[in-house]
Amino acid sequence: MEGGGRGYDFGMINNRPITREEYRAAYTENELLYFLRSGSKWPSREEAEDPNYVNMVYGRIAFTEKLKELKVEPTVEATAKWIAEIFRGPNDQVFPMERYQAFVKNELNPRNLTSDDFHRFARHQVAQEQLVSVFGMGGKLITPQEAESFYRRSNEPLATEAVIFSATNYLKEVSPTPAALGEFYTNNMAEYRLPERIQVNFVKWEATNFLAEADMEMGKITNLAQHIDAAYLRAGTNIFRDDAGNPLSMEAAKAKIKEDERKRLTIVAAQKKANEFLVALFEGHDEKNPLTPGDLAKFAKEKNLVVQTTKPFDMATGATAMKTSPLFVQTAFRLRNADPEESVKSVPTEEGVYVIDLHKRIPSEIQPFETVQDRATNDYREFQSLNLARLAGSTFEKILTNGIAQGQTFADLCAAAKVNLVALPNFSLSTRTLPQMDSHISLDMAQNVASSLASGKASGFVPSASGGFILHLKEKLPVDEALLKAELPEFLARQREQRMSAAFFDWFQKLPREMNLVLPAKTSGSKS
Repeated sequence: MEGGGRGYDFGMINNRPITREEYRAAYTENELLYFLRSGSKWPSREEAEDPNYVNMVYGRIAFTEKLKELKVEPTVEATAKWIAEIFRGPNDQVFPMERYQAFVKNELNPRNLTSDDFHRFARHQVAQEQLVSVFGMGGKLITPQEAESFYRRSNEPLATEAVIFSATNYLKEVSPTPAALGEFYTNNMAEYRLPERIQVNFVKWEATNFLAEADMEMGKITNLAQHIDAAYLRAGTNIFRDDAGNPLSMEAAKAKIKEDERKRLTIVAAQKKANEFLVALFEGHDEKNPLTPGDLAKFAKEKNLVVQTTKPFDMATGATAMKTSPLFVQTAFRLRNADPEESVKSVPTEEGVYVIDLHKRIPSEIQPFETVQDRATNDYREFQSLNLARLAGSTFEKILTNGIAQGQTFADLCAAAKVNLVALPNFSLSTRTLPQMDSHISLDMAQNVASSLASGKASGFVPSASGGFILHLKEKLPVDEALLKAELPEFLARQREQRMSAAFFDWFQKLPREMNLVLPAKTSGSKS
């Protein structure tokens, strides 16, 4: 959490300084909100330092100040009901006190948070729900007739067909010459630049070597089953899924939670060993005798530990190339041999814990044509075939425009031009997935184009990543009346809820300015 000594600047609100206690309360509440929304995951240090996250903290400060101004104070009963809903499982008839107590002990206390912190957060969440109904009142004004109109427009099936101009169909027409390739390479040299790369030396403590320690620690947890139950209920039944994306059974989900905890404890044990190694490494070194490149390898050898050196990797693709975490790559690129305190770092990952130092920096460079000739040739052919596809699409658009003006039909013009007309599966503007859709046209693009067409009309040529297409809306089919009757009440309620939330969010976004919120210069966020 953001801290600071005496006189630390936490910003201003309503022309007065924000106190340390106010900042801590808002920071804590934002942590709790993140935890509940993410399924039992606390924000990492990097996430908490993100400007958007910082702005959310200050947004809560402004919101809390507004609650005081409006004198909004939820009742104890409303707050208790909100907390009960968070911890109550599907079959619980009464508040499961043991789950709540396990949450306080296993989640809050290790982060120096208390039940009072959670109760304050709960009161403010209840207050927010109450204010949604006040400041989102305009959302309730949608009538059933309006909702029905929206439903029909969103759900009427659209019968469409398309002429597709795919770049792959024009590859055979591209024959690159040496001169053309040379010019293409010269004009696109930036595409063939290798970014700065580095190599690091590392010692690794494998997580699997600490399974016995993890099992021993788990054996010490007397309320492990309650801890697992609480984690399962907080996350919700749909969070835990198998490799195919199917929800796990309650037993399988709890087994996964237990195994995840076991893995976490192996990392804790590995981190302990890595920390002991680092402390010993730094002993005997100070400003007069700083760590130097090579000290890690020398010390590891003395301890009979294996030091390895990575292959060169860059910031963008390093995690994939190294088959490790983004945190490893980010930490590696922050290493500075000139600064002893930044020359050696510890990095926890899912596989284990690394201690790393910088082996070599390799400056960014443009690869010579001879090295990338095959890649440049493929890029040239793809670039030219894409241009040919788009040129064919634009040419046919002109033919279509002129032909329809002369009374010819869309189908006849396609046949005369010998272009392939593809019938697309019916979809509506509310369709979310459509596996049968042609791979050259995304559902989103088809919906956007079709929404602007009248029945019987065709679009202009629409460029896409693979070439482009022209869409013809044959007709708008009638909505299923039985389905409309069944779904309209829920649709109306959802529309009202969405509008209320949007109206409240608009009000909430304006709060920092209304409350004269000024962020301290130290933060990377900005006044919103």
